[in-house]
Amino acid sequence: MNHRQTIREISKRLPRLKRRDVAEVLEVMTELWLEELAQPGQTVTVADLGKLVVEVQNFHSGGTVQQRLQQKYGSRAPKTLKRIYVRFRPTAKFRKAIQVASIEEGQVE
Repeated sequence: MNHRQTIREISKRLPRLKRRDVAEVLEVMTELWLEELAQPGQTVTVADLGKLVVEVQNFHSGGTVQQRLQQKYGSRAPKTLKRIYVRFRPTAKFRKAIQVASIEEGQVE
């Protein structure tokens, strides 16, 4: 489901809201989540879905990685690198919904 489809489905369920208003709410929500997740150690929790977490890890490069960096950047090769992890931790309810859907899919085949 993409942005446009989401707006359409929300508008169907909440007909008193204009699509423009729904789109604006989603844009504001996205901006808020982006600002939050850009801060170190912050998370975004979505009810009944799960938690989105961004972790940044600094590490010293060595061995083959450092050799490749030196080949590419020469003396300007960085000594440390950042690794960014984006993790989604689903709720028990979401896990259950996935299990039920996969069981139902298996029965159809």
